[in-house]
Amino acid sequence: MTNNEFRIDSSQRRLCGVILNSFQDLSFLFLCLLLLSCLFGCQQVQKPELKGEGPLAVVVPRGSTAPEYHAPIERWRSIHMEAINQGDFTQRECVLCHNPKTGCNKCHQYIGAKEVSVPEANLYWPE
Repeated sequence: MTNNEFRIDSSQRRLCGVILNSFQDLSFLFLCLLLLSCLFGCQQVQKPELKGEGPLAVVVPRGSTAPEYHAPIERWRSIHMEAINQGDFTQRECVLCHNPKTGCNKCHQYIGAKEVSVPEANLYWPE
């Protein structure tokens, strides 16, 4: 046997097997804990709702009615940015009827869209 060669006897092989098994057990345990934390650590996020409850409730002033061009309201929600991009409306015109803090921006934050930021909105919708 040369200096660069070495032999592993059966007790060392058993020890290596035990170590490998314990690493496999630890990785399995870690994977299980990770899976459990994903399942129980995540919660479903409530989406903003008109007349809803909680911090994402979209508040419309009492007595407000939707104009005809907003009908049907579900369709309007999905195409309102097209109307703004085409120049049919501006954000300044929107804030005449809509409070960005209690309406627009709750939905925009939820979907990751750019928030409505019109300085004049504070004139119409003071805090």
